[in-house]
Amino acid sequence: MDILLHSQLLLASNPQNLTSYEGVDPAIQEHASNILKGNSYKTIERILDGGVFLSGDINNKADLLICIQSSISTKLQDDNVKMMLAIAFLQTFIQNNYTGPTVPLSSHDVIFGSQYDKDTMHNLSIDLLGILGQSAYELCDDPSYLIIALVLLEQLTNQPSLFSHSEGNMNLPEISAHDTPSVTACAHWWRARALLTHVSLISEPVGLQPVIACSILDSINLVYAICRGLPEAFKADYEKKLGVIFYLENIKCSLGSNTEHLCLPSLTKIKKLMNFSFVLTGARAKRTKFQQKGHAGLIILAQSSINLPDDEEAGQNSPESFALNSDLLLERPQFDSIGNEPLDEQIIKKQKHDEHSGYEEDKILPVALRQEDIPIQLKDIDPNDQPQLNNYDNIQLLLRLTTIRQSSPAQNPLVEEELSALVSRVLYQKGSKNWTIFSRALWERSIVETTKAKTIERGLLQMQSLVEELGLKINTRMLPQSSDVESSAQMRLKYIHQLPFLPRWSLDSKLAERYMSVGVLRSAVEIYERLRMWCEAALCYAAVGDEKQAEEIIIRRIEQNPNDARAYSILGDIRQDPKLWEKSWSVGKYVNAKNSLARYYYKPPAQSGLKPDYSTALKHLNDSLRLYPLAFDTWYFYGCIGLECGKMELAAEAFSRCVSLDDTHSLAWSNLSAAYIELGKLKEAHSCLKRAVSSDAQKNWRIWENYMLVSLKLHEWDDVLLACRKLVDIRKNKSGEISIDLPVVEKLVELLVSTDFPADSTARLTHFQSSCMEFICDVLPTVITTSSRCWRLVARVELWRRRPWASLECHEKAYRAVVHNPDLEIDEKAWNECVEACDDLVAAYESLGDREGKYGAGDLVCKDWKYKARSTIKSLMSKGKNSWDGSDGWEKLLELRRQL
Repeated sequence: MDILLHSQLLLASNPQNLTSYEGVDPAIQEHASNILKGNSYKTIERILDGGVFLSGDINNKADLLICIQSSISTKLQDDNVKMMLAIAFLQTFIQNNYTGPTVPLSSHDVIFGSQYDKDTMHNLSIDLLGILGQSAYELCDDPSYLIIALVLLEQLTNQPSLFSHSEGNMNLPEISAHDTPSVTACAHWWRARALLTHVSLISEPVGLQPVIACSILDSINLVYAICRGLPEAFKADYEKKLGVIFYLENIKCSLGSNTEHLCLPSLTKIKKLMNFSFVLTGARAKRTKFQQKGHAGLIILAQSSINLPDDEEAGQNSPESFALNSDLLLERPQFDSIGNEPLDEQIIKKQKHDEHSGYEEDKILPVALRQEDIPIQLKDIDPNDQPQLNNYDNIQLLLRLTTIRQSSPAQNPLVEEELSALVSRVLYQKGSKNWTIFSRALWERSIVETTKAKTIERGLLQMQSLVEELGLKINTRMLPQSSDVESSAQMRLKYIHQLPFLPRWSLDSKLAERYMSVGVLRSAVEIYERLRMWCEAALCYAAVGDEKQAEEIIIRRIEQNPNDARAYSILGDIRQDPKLWEKSWSVGKYVNAKNSLARYYYKPPAQSGLKPDYSTALKHLNDSLRLYPLAFDTWYFYGCIGLECGKMELAAEAFSRCVSLDDTHSLAWSNLSAAYIELGKLKEAHSCLKRAVSSDAQKNWRIWENYMLVSLKLHEWDDVLLACRKLVDIRKNKSGEISIDLPVVEKLVELLVSTDFPADSTARLTHFQSSCMEFICDVLPTVITTSSRCWRLVARVELWRRRPWASLECHEKAYRAVVHNPDLEIDEKAWNECVEACDDLVAAYESLGDREGKYGAGDLVCKDWKYKARSTIKSLMSKGKNSWDGSDGWEKLLELRRQL
């Protein structure tokens, strides 16, 4: 029954659901109950029984690690106790730094005791938590709790320590659904949670920590391994519950490691697993107190299929939500019913949409463009009184919001409206609210509001309030302390592992970013200095052009901490000094220093006197990627240099890594195809280009042109036709008829007319025939202006489709396109081209004039074709008489006239 207890710990179940399990140590059960109640510190007290955890000489961070490992070996023999202690240390660290309220237990007293200096031990713990030159946040509380939790979980999963192995390659943990013991699988899961906590302490995700966390949470085998040990009566229920939090944490892990483009498959799976229905659509809304008529806005309609028990969320206090207190804006928009607009407006709008566009389910944000596209289960929802959502569904919406924000351009008005619609659906619902989810939704709304002039004041006040609401130790208080009873630690911790981590200092630094965005430099710098984020303060000055002040701050930081590799790298960025980047790498293997070196040698500054050195740039990028292989931008730059210097195998590998990290990046697919083309792998190149054009490359004509050329080489004529047509659509407004690739169109026409047009009117054309015919006869005539060659191609297809009257019209247009050339009387080449066109038109009159016309019943295409032919020749001779009498072209016209 141990695994049932551990499953409830993973799920953060209600402690009242814990019952006496047969074969489970009552002490272990008591520890689990304390953890679920949010009293993890009591588990630490009980297991350590008033003693001090560490003993021995500690002079540096290596000594600290050895001391922790030896103390675990001597004082903890039972794996069940180790597991409970690891979870308790992790949860206590998270409560002190992420959720609050602060626990009444001093980490120094319980871990180190009076024999060690408190500040020295704190600094050594911070140094030990640093990753590849990036220091963990200096003012975080109780860093030793996290270190001990990580070491315990490394031992429980029998994995090498990341504290002593932070460079180079390491074998990733393998979790088998059939072979991995269930309790070990639980330990792997808790280790992934601890690693993500560790990553959240540094400025940028680097190192093996995010890689290993992603590998643990990469496969659903983790859930199957745990459920294999459950009794049959519980297996189905727990498999679904654990599957839900697994996919949510998989998404969180991708967001935390900056691989947000990998989120969509898990978002789709969790949506289906929860049977969650939601859609983004439009509705008219009144946003101010003076509006008489609603204006278009975005809204999320959502409904859960699974509801939480009422007692699970009862008795909570949510953070204070400030009223807007505006005479102009409503606190929340008041929506009219969906689709409630005049019929004529609906008809006009519908005509603007592609007939195939509508509701697409498997997207980060499914959109219903029209009322009939809204899923049937959502059509009857009152937009102003939507039902309460399951908390896991609320988390889904918040994770989708974070994914959109991280993968979309900043300050995009449409994206901001989408984010606002998402967060409003979480905030504005009836029923009780979980403190963590509600406060996160308030935080996200505040970030959106600080981008708008009318709501920035409320946004900043709300952000400050949420920082203070955590009940953590902060140095300033802008708002009066709330007298409300604090929300229980149990409810604050319940969903913390499914939501992206936001440490308290991260909240404060985000507030500083918002001050910077509105030009309040002094307040932003004050926050950074209070938080002792010296690198961020320097970047703040550098962003406004005060590089001298930025240098002074960074230099002071280096004097205080000579091992801060990130500070050396930032100073190198300011001065553009390769020696500082080299110093950063030698001090702490800071990967961004290598990236800066690569950019420097790829395109040296003019004053350096150096020439581009691709080999050196590739070497630096290789060093960077060896330590952090999840960096999309670095792989992309690596591949681009490979293309430039002709190393196609290297480029192919780099862009393959790019598309594995983001399979929607059209330029990465296109560049991968370019490498394959150079390697002679045309089929692979064609597949890559097909992925590129199906991604976000709808306006990139170069990708479509490459797609057309590769398809042409492979004789994929349907793809050639598609690309050729798309190129015309993209470029016709700027380039006109130059957008038509004539040799390709001629080949398509050749293929088309080599087939037989159906003799029976009931017979159907093939897809290629109908598409090509539409393109040649309907699309091209709207683009052609002066190209007689194009008109003759259209004429040829019209004749093939048995429309001789239309073919003759095209021949006439081809002639008119040439005869109006202003160089006709001064350029013999233009004159000869006109004579050739005249010859073609006369031939067309002769061959098509006596054929059956458009209306049948004896009607002819051109009854007086001889008269029109003579008139054409006579008109052209009168134009060229003064300039070209006696020329070869003139003699040809005379011969044509005699033949008629």
